[in-house]
Amino acid sequence: MKKLALATALSAFLFAANIHLNVDKTPIKRVAPNQNGLVMSFAPIVQKVIPSVVNISTEKVVETRIPEQFRRFFEDPFLRRFFGPFGNIPNQPQKRKEFALGSGVIISKNGYIVTNYHVISGATKIIVKTHDGKKYKAKLIGSDPKTDLAVIKIDAKNLHPITFADSSKVKVGDMVLAIGNPFGLSESVTHGIVSALNRNSIGLNAYENYIQTDAAINPGNSGGALVDLKGRLIGINSAIISRSGGNNGIGFAIPSNMVKFVAVSLITKGKVVRGYLGVLISNIDSSKAKLYGIGYGVLINKVEPNSAAAKAGLKPGDIIVAVDGEKVTNAGELRNKIAFKGAGTKVKLRVYRNGKFITIEATLKALKTKQETIQNVKLLKGLTLKEEKNSVVIEKVDPNSYAAMMGLQKGDKIVRVKTIKTGKWVKVTSIDELKNLLKGLDRGDALIEVERKNQLFIVQL
Repeated sequence: MKKLALATALSAFLFAANIHLNVDKTPIKRVAPNQNGLVMSFAPIVQKVIPSVVNISTEKVVETRIPEQFRRFFEDPFLRRFFGPFGNIPNQPQKRKEFALGSGVIISKNGYIVTNYHVISGATKIIVKTHDGKKYKAKLIGSDPKTDLAVIKIDAKNLHPITFADSSKVKVGDMVLAIGNPFGLSESVTHGIVSALNRNSIGLNAYENYIQTDAAINPGNSGGALVDLKGRLIGINSAIISRSGGNNGIGFAIPSNMVKFVAVSLITKGKVVRGYLGVLISNIDSSKAKLYGIGYGVLINKVEPNSAAAKAGLKPGDIIVAVDGEKVTNAGELRNKIAFKGAGTKVKLRVYRNGKFITIEATLKALKTKQETIQNVKLLKGLTLKEEKNSVVIEKVDPNSYAAMMGLQKGDKIVRVKTIKTGKWVKVTSIDELKNLLKGLDRGDALIEVERKNQLFIVQL
């Protein structure tokens, strides 16, 4: 009854806000080749979907400055004596404009459009070009870097919103079309199949549940539509694996169910509030399977005090095998399912405990992360930090800061710190710990170990 009431309330809110997402839950249409090996034309599907896909161009101002050590090198009197002056080496940041192209998908008649976060990130101007050639200046409604999604809006009416499919019904081998603006070429269409599902360990975003496809996805396709043979959205094209920058037959799309959750949250709340269970988990490997007597599911290693898991009675050693009747096979899959149920939702967990299966009901809490812009610690000045799972991650870097000059970037995880005070490496698990370690130090007094894209390196601050 409570879940029904929440759903009814959300529907009423969307109606009042003039937001309507087209959703079609009928089965996915699967077409087999006829006896001549030919498949029907995709033209009717393309004609249906093209008006829902837009071209997005962005403009942003970026600042660059020559690192201090290089500037001092070129101004060295010894070099100037033998080679003459190297010209005026600017000390102040130099501003320049960057332009980029991407795609987006219309999700409402009154101008809401979903795209990738990386398409509009940092943009000072966003221009949308619709199928009929009209151009609109768009405003950012909200973004969610953890899923690489964003919602923008244009001042237009009677647009052609796409219809959402239930991405949980997609199967490997389904035929799909990718529609977008690769290399700035508008209204381009490629076709292929779904190559794999539930890709959640690619390392591109915090929350991943990608649909993998061999439909050609190239630069500029980001934010475009991946549709089924009914022209319904099953995913937002997001990334490719490529050594050359072009298509290599491995592309990833964010599934439509995740897109719908994030888009509605951004439109109605301005942010995404994810569900949180409060457990430390790991996968069941072959050695654990022998020990626990089960070869699938997700093992609970630790339960946080006062968490949703603790209140529901979950214990270390429990193995979660299903959420609301949907099987889970790895930690990433469980994390996604819990997160996108949303805070305040009741979930039924199928749990394997002491050789028996039991059902436990838990009411999810909101996932909260601590975030702080640091200005009062010299070595951290200009950094915005956040806490994630007992770690400190750089959320934003002021391009004029000393930290930026030393090469720190957004997304870097600060793992350990060694200072002239400690004389040894100290693991960092919170912003407060990091501030205390670096407080009062001068430049050159600290080393930090940073993890970036699964690689570790040392930076001297």
